[in-house]
Amino acid sequence: MGKVGTAVVSALLGAAAGAAGTNYLNQKTITQKTEKVDKFKGYYNMLNQWLMLKQEGKSLEKYFVDNGYKTIAIYGMGEMGNRLYDELKNSTEVEIKYAVDQNAASTYAEIDVIDKDEDYEDVDVMVVTATFAFDEISEELSEKVNFPVVCLEDVVFEA
Repeated sequence: MGKVGTAVVSALLGAAAGAAGTNYLNQKTITQKTEKVDKFKGYYNMLNQWLMLKQEGKSLEKYFVDNGYKTIAIYGMGEMGNRLYDELKNSTEVEIKYAVDQNAASTYAEIDVIDKDEDYEDVDVMVVTATFAFDEISEELSEKVNFPVVCLEDVVFEA
């Protein structure tokens, strides 16, 4: 094969590699956007259910009381964690002992917020508010705690 043939083959291989790389990046972007949309759809459905409970005069407190959970910890003090705290902070039957957050040092809350790598005080249950990452978080927590870990989404839909 001559120089021209080698150049043509090289150009074709380069074009094919470029097309494959572009396709990979496009697929990765689509996957990331789909995951983000799914996350927010999940939050929307959960918040809609929570709102319907509130309109019926119900509180998430009932879930904890019915399950014998008197002390809880909140895992994740983003928007959902703060809403859960607001829902339960004046409860006479459920006490929020503390919260856990990976950004504990920069998290403002009315309760103690500890880093996820610290030791946890025993509670009756820990509620994970990062519902999209519940499986990963609960697996990590199962090696660290001897009390139940529940997903906020389950609390809302079972309340």
